[in-house]
Amino acid sequence: MSEDDYKNLLDSIRPMIQSKAYQELENSLAPLHPADLADLLEHLEGDERTSIFSLLDTERAGEVLTQISPPIQEILANGLDDQRLTQILNELDSDDATDIFSRLPREKSEGIIRLLDPEVREELKRLTGYKTDTAGGIMALEFVSVTANSTIGEAIEKIREKSQEVEKLYFVWVVDDRGRLVGVVSMKDLLLEPIDTKIKDIMNTDVISVDVGTDQEEVARIVKQYDLTNVPVVNGQHKLIGRITNDDIIDVIDEEASEDISLMAGVLDQEL
Repeated sequence: MSEDDYKNLLDSIRPMIQSKAYQELENSLAPLHPADLADLLEHLEGDERTSIFSLLDTERAGEVLTQISPPIQEILANGLDDQRLTQILNELDSDDATDIFSRLPREKSEGIIRLLDPEVREELKRLTGYKTDTAGGIMALEFVSVTANSTIGEAIEKIREKSQEVEKLYFVWVVDDRGRLVGVVSMKDLLLEPIDTKIKDIMNTDVISVDVGTDQEEVARIVKQYDLTNVPVVNGQHKLIGRITNDDIIDVIDEEASEDISLMAGVLDQEL
């Protein structure tokens, strides 16, 4: 949406907010992409933003919350009651849930952690143990992996099982019996080869990965250099433990650019 589009939309929805015409407001916002809605919320004042965010169902609220800038994300998350925030975190990918959870005040996070689904709770505890500016700090725990001796048919069944859990699935990682990363297979190859073909016969063993402790700037450089859409994350034993998607890398690039701009502004202020 252009700035003019935002201005026109803002002019139209502000009277709806003031008059509490919530049904009309919902109808106006329904066609918006979550990214556009997130951008719109950033143009609103605090009470206006809260009024609109409260109208969103759990899934859409989560989508918007992950798209919004960290300062506004923090304000919105802190303003939610524990039950509502818990429902949202339970629906998000592990990396997005961790980003939001890590910005909560200690008292609120301690209350939330007890309410989360056990699986989500364990994921958050695991991911918050990594430094935020490392591969471990930005990775997601949702991915699909199979062994080299699996067939394409078995791999497709695994994809179906995890279809609701894993988004942006372009590759299936191949691991050995100890969970160590040994290769990768593209979705294209899975669709083109006979269903009884062994994964080991079509996998690419020249797979690029990053260690869990790799600095996020280095991860971004690797993704850019090799034009990757996903990069697997491994631990010290080369076991596959997560993946980083290109949208996470875009966030890293934006974050680093903001830091560089702030640093330059500080230098200029000192010179002036």
